[in-house]
Amino acid sequence: MEEHDLLATSWTWAGREPVRERIRAVADAGFAGLALALDDLHEVRATTGFADLRRMLDDAGVVWVQLGTLGEWWSTANRADQDADRGVVLEAAATLAAWQVVVRADHSVPGAPPGRMAEAWDRLAMQAEGVGARLVLEPEPWSNLGTVERASRFVAAGHPNGGLLLDAMHALRGGSTFSSIAQGVVPATLAAVELSDGLLHTPNGMTLAEESRDGRYLPGSGAWDLPGFIRTARGLGYAEPWGVEVRTPALRARPLQDALRVAAAATRAVLDAADAHGAPPAPAMPTSAAPTSAVDFDRPRPPVVPDAVLRRRTGPATSA
Repeated sequence: MEEHDLLATSWTWAGREPVRERIRAVADAGFAGLALALDDLHEVRATTGFADLRRMLDDAGVVWVQLGTLGEWWSTANRADQDADRGVVLEAAATLAAWQVVVRADHSVPGAPPGRMAEAWDRLAMQAEGVGARLVLEPEPWSNLGTVERASRFVAAGHPNGGLLLDAMHALRGGSTFSSIAQGVVPATLAAVELSDGLLHTPNGMTLAEESRDGRYLPGSGAWDLPGFIRTARGLGYAEPWGVEVRTPALRARPLQDALRVAAAATRAVLDAADAHGAPPAPAMPTSAAPTSAVDFDRPRPPVVPDAVLRRRTGPATSA
């Protein structure tokens, strides 16, 4: 099977351990990338600094760095907080040679008209381009850009440095199908993909946002056709890396290193299943007899020959 680059999203590797220890755990589990949340970025800037963080990432072999998630980038309210978050993300992107900066749409009710957001989107996309990163929109079903198809049209109409993040949970819970994704997402906009599994339906008493936070199952352990989702993304031209966003109470209760290893192994198994689709069939199994138990591996013993038969075979006894 092919080797694939995996990226641990911020929730997948979140924990109370120091950033350095968590980065090491991400690398030891086989991830080639990670996403840094705003809280981590503010903490690093206030303590060790981004240059030291870049050295940590280099030492760990991390090559894909994603930053975010920024919200309210279109609003004029809470300007000080927005400027602080935007400033730390752009500063980090420049020093860390970040691959992408991720933003979300409007969660308020009623949401801001996308037309009003367009100018702010183009301005932020230019700023991200200036520090070498691509601006990526993650649509969520409870936002004003609630489907990946609508979000893709928004991105396609804007600055060429903009892109779309295709999250399995958000896309499927938003009502998209593989067919609608293949037909409704502009291939040039698809910039990132995140994988998780889920139940057939959102559990009773849980909102979509709560399920997104606490109901992201390991790939292959839920009800979704993730190999089909992966093949759909590939059909749109997406290659690497594959984001892993898993989060359940059971996973959070495990030691971080164990949880990351399990998440990486589960994701690679689903990617292998997607790789195998349409491949030539496996060679036929051998038709010769094969051992069926450990007993069959014992060394064969010579048959026991009765004494009378043995005397007949060797002839009469003679004396000297």
